[in-house]
Amino acid sequence: MLNISGLQEGIVLDHIEAGKSLDIYYHLGLDKLECQVAIIKNARSNKMGRKDIIKIEGGLDTVDLDMLGYIDHNITVNIIRGDNIVEKKRLKLPKRLLT
Repeated sequence: MLNISGLQEGIVLDHIEAGKSLDIYYHLGLDKLECQVAIIKNARSNKMGRKDIIKIEGGLDTVDLDMLGYIDHNITVNIIRGDNIVEKKRLKLPKRLLT
């Protein structure tokens, strides 16, 4: 089993359709961040069979939730503080995107 260390503070994008994490990585501009980002591809999932996960060190302000909801509103956003999930956000398909 692969073990990716936990986050002290950050966000975890969970329930990403398998194979879509790199698209999300570039659409959200995560390649331009100075913080640590971990991408886990094809993780086993009871719910989905296979899924991707993205772990991002730092605050929620690093991710555009409207853009993420537009890409895939089924993704779960887990807020991590002190190495624990303190909040789960469910995304909605936005009515419009601001550019």
